[in-house]
Amino acid sequence: MVLISILLAPVVMAGAALAERRLGPSAAGWVGALPVAMAVAVLVVATDSGPDAAAAMALSAAVHVPAQVALGVVFAHVLHRHGLLRGAAGGALAYVAVALLVERLPAAVAVLAAVIVLWAAPRVMPTALLRTPSARSRSSIVLTCAGAALIVAAAVLCSRWAGPAPAGAVAAFPTMCTMLTVVAVTCDGRAAGVHTLIGLVRSLPCYLAFGLTFGLTAPLAGPAAVAYGLMACLAVAAVLPSPLRRDGRPVQQPGRVEQQQRQDDLDAQSGADAERLPQREVAEVRDVEDKMRTGVDQVAGQ
Repeated sequence: MVLISILLAPVVMAGAALAERRLGPSAAGWVGALPVAMAVAVLVVATDSGPDAAAAMALSAAVHVPAQVALGVVFAHVLHRHGLLRGAAGGALAYVAVALLVERLPAAVAVLAAVIVLWAAPRVMPTALLRTPSARSRSSIVLTCAGAALIVAAAVLCSRWAGPAPAGAVAAFPTMCTMLTVVAVTCDGRAAGVHTLIGLVRSLPCYLAFGLTFGLTAPLAGPAAVAYGLMACLAVAAVLPSPLRRDGRPVQQPGRVEQQQRQDDLDAQSGADAERLPQREVAEVRDVEDKMRTGVDQVAGQ
């Protein structure tokens, strides 16, 4: 099972890369945040330590959704204003701070807080104009997939050593979306990273649905509760806005925003030229009149 989880992470990253190529970075973040690797991780724990431990891990991951939202929001805003390094550091610090806070709350209160922040987070994310995406090299995709595999393997092994509750906090950290954001910023600039994080935030309701469903049904259903969690995840995904839409309005694809901005600039320049044209004609007429008056005065003086 550990080997399956190690192999699954590159598959998820490859799917996210394909989604980014066809649908943009927001779709990549949305795919990368789906609880696919989490499903394998809880299945490993259920097989090794029993369904109760797996349920505790899933519920721990679910109550850490506010920390995931905090990472996405802070990372996006700091990235947009100050760059990748500060954004990544700020997002990680926000995750740790909120994770320490929610661990002190009752589980029901933490879940309620997760629902509230999931509703509010998309409305406070920054906006950024996308440029035409550059082609991803094979080496960057391979390195990203290999890094994801190593991180997932480390998370699964940590879950065996530290126990289900700490493992839930570790598994909840959006590692793959963070890596996707780094790649997006490196290749296409800050705006691409912001849109990747927007996709992360919009995908987290699916993550919460899986964690709660599996955590509540695993003590009775055992490993089969993974199927119930995935069905709940798909049901929530069916009612969520498409990764290509924001606040009910279509999001322009990379390149179209740049073309539209260029067209708007050309229209504005044309309008300004049209306004300046009559002024130029008036100025030329006045120059001719002044020259005629000067010539008349010279003739009259002679």
